[in-house]
Amino acid sequence: MKTDALYLNLFATAPILALRLAGLRGERASEYICASEELKKAFRVDALFTPPSPELPLIVAEVQFQRNPEIYDRLVASFAIKRLQSPMYTDIRMVIYFASRSIDTGATVYEPLVRSGLLNVVYLDEATEALERDDFTAEELSCLLLARLTVTPTNQKDDTEIVNELADTVVSMRGTAKQKEFLELFVDLFHSKYKHLQKEEIRAMLDARTILDIFDDIGESLAVQQYAKEYAKEYARDSIVQAVQNTEKITTLENARAMLFHGSQPEFVAKVLKLPPEVVEELTRNLNS
Repeated sequence: MKTDALYLNLFATAPILALRLAGLRGERASEYICASEELKKAFRVDALFTPPSPELPLIVAEVQFQRNPEIYDRLVASFAIKRLQSPMYTDIRMVIYFASRSIDTGATVYEPLVRSGLLNVVYLDEATEALERDDFTAEELSCLLLARLTVTPTNQKDDTEIVNELADTVVSMRGTAKQKEFLELFVDLFHSKYKHLQKEEIRAMLDARTILDIFDDIGESLAVQQYAKEYAKEYARDSIVQAVQNTEKITTLENARAMLFHGSQPEFVAKVLKLPPEVVEELTRNLNS
């Protein structure tokens, strides 16, 4: 997986995720600007979080998914360069996001920086599972779920619950500019992580709650393409879908099924998705049968 680019996208979309994972307060987190920045030749940090005002901490961060004994040296060197370049910031922090403890080679001489809180070490597999998310928006929750998928084992059974929660969260953002962006991020991650899966394994992982256009867009995986076609054909036998002539309407029906599955009232579903009440009523009967 191209984790550097993925995490830059996630952190740029939801800076609060990066700050909260690192145990920082996240004050005015939505106003931070996250970008990859070359501090000096051969010193490009994965993410530099620039706060909305100099009183808030500026954060220099690295995302690490492989063992690298030089990672602490590089981060501290980047930190020192940034301090020289940006004297207006009195509070500059460092964060390393490791995929897991197993690839952390140890802070060694920089251990005092870790103990002081100047350098935060985050293990993404542990932190993404334990992070409280009650106050996360749908966009921020989607970023968290995508981050969680990058560090879980490559086993579709372990990821089924996360994948379907992500799908439901993306459905809830329908009509927003971010929805397509999250679909693309999910497609990239899914293809790189599960390209080896067979059709039957895909079927076991993506259930009826997962909207059709998510896996319909995963163009490079033949198994997913086959599943999407069979899935559409299977539901074409349903008396409701027989009246549907294009993929967009099929997707709308699947969105309705997902909303009903999670307890939305039929009247609300019909109004939001602009479906005839009798169609939503039949979908409700099918779910309850």
